[in-house]
Amino acid sequence: MNILYAVNVFGELKMEKKAYFTFHEWIIIILLALISALINSYIPIKEITLHIGIPGPAAGMALFGGFIFVLWISLALNIVKKKLSGIITSIFIASFCLLIHPWYGIVSPSWFSVYAIFALLSMGIIIELFNFYFYSLKTLFSGGVSNLSCLIITWLAIGIHTNRWIPYKYGIFLVFIAFISGNIGLLLSNHIKNFIVRSVY
Repeated sequence: MNILYAVNVFGELKMEKKAYFTFHEWIIIILLALISALINSYIPIKEITLHIGIPGPAAGMALFGGFIFVLWISLALNIVKKKLSGIITSIFIASFCLLIHPWYGIVSPSWFSVYAIFALLSMGIIIELFNFYFYSLKTLFSGGVSNLSCLIITWLAIGIHTNRWIPYKYGIFLVFIAFISGNIGLLLSNHIKNFIVRSVY
């Protein structure tokens, strides 16, 4: 009589192997990531920032990153309520964005788009860290810090590989705006989650 059979006979252990994310949770993560990627890819963000007189690179991320990225990563985390859900959503966002076009259209070096994964992954990690380990500071900092992290990685990548740096006088302004934008995205995700909860229950 093997051990597994003996355990089953005496009813002491029932072994079931469950997937960490349910099918429903995967649908939520993928859908929210896809919405984020489509917004990033098809809303003329660059044209908007140029029209209002703010030069790049990545000015659109600074101004609208809270709505484009933070909102959807945080919303996935708020709805699924499991560790890694925000991180996986950020990876899916990067993947969908890169399927549509290279990161900021830069094709040399050919591997440049890997920075998109690092930038958005940093966002997902920071949002999760605040959500699970620094919850008391979540509303004050997580959206802003995560958007700043994504922005700074992108700025460094573009600057190093294309020698195109953000003008100093705009850089400080955009750092401040990126922090505000990220926190607005986080607050929006909280309101949307609360609305969904009230509607369902």
